[in-house]
Amino acid sequence: PRVLAQSVPCVMNFSTKKRPRKDAWKELQSELDEREKLEEENSAKQRRLDALRARACIEEDPTPAARHCYMDFEIGRQMGRDPQITRGRLVVELFHDLMPRTVGRFVELLESQHEPTYRASLVSKIMPGDYMVAGDRDTRLEGSMRQDHTAFVRQSVMGEAKWQLPHLNPGILSLVDGRTPRFHVTFRKMEELDGWHAVFGKVVYGFDLLKLISEQGNINGEPKQPVVMTGGGAVPEGTHPREFLKKLEQPEDPEEHGYNKKVMRYSSTYRHTGLIGH
Repeated sequence: PRVLAQSVPCVMNFSTKKRPRKDAWKELQSELDEREKLEEENSAKQRRLDALRARACIEEDPTPAARHCYMDFEIGRQMGRDPQITRGRLVVELFHDLMPRTVGRFVELLESQHEPTYRASLVSKIMPGDYMVAGDRDTRLEGSMRQDHTAFVRQSVMGEAKWQLPHLNPGILSLVDGRTPRFHVTFRKMEELDGWHAVFGKVVYGFDLLKLISEQGNINGEPKQPVVMTGGGAVPEGTHPREFLKKLEQPEDPEEHGYNKKVMRYSSTYRHTGLIGH
């Protein structure tokens, strides 16, 4: 007769007791050390970000030790016998310790009397209440020299750019891109530009001029009238930027002096029609 092999029952040994692992305490200690190291790195990173945000804040009294420059702007057209021209000055603190090459090139373009220079460059875009784009050397005043902007590419800008600096307040200066000398100046807190445009300075004096420039913009960004950068330069080291303040020059109001008041003169025609009483 055929004998079938007997099946041996499989016994499963279920136990709630965990097997002791070798070097379990060392593994736990290494995990705790890695977690502590990560927390220290995150806290140090947060401190650096807080320090950068503090640099972008508006200070009550700027420090003379920082590097500053000034920019002169002119609003209006030099046309007619009595052109309505508004002139003003922005005093800017530059973050030279963060972006030295960019700041150095920016000051060179401000101080230069000949090409390449920021002089006679127009503010090409004004978004009212948001920001403006200045330093556009492709859009020049009539009669001024033009030259291809590709000759003035900002070298190594992207390598030193600090993308963590936020557009935290009005008056923040940031690069439009790394290929042209154009730059933004904000009129409010612009979180939309954070991480896309590198910040290299902030306005410390001249917010009244910024408000006037903001009013010259249309919804599509086209300026209502020309806004021109007429000059600029660096503030000497150790000099308080308050000494380079310039009073905002606004045209006189014709209505205040009665220049535009229409005076109806006496004549027989007006008398008979009754426009002027006796």
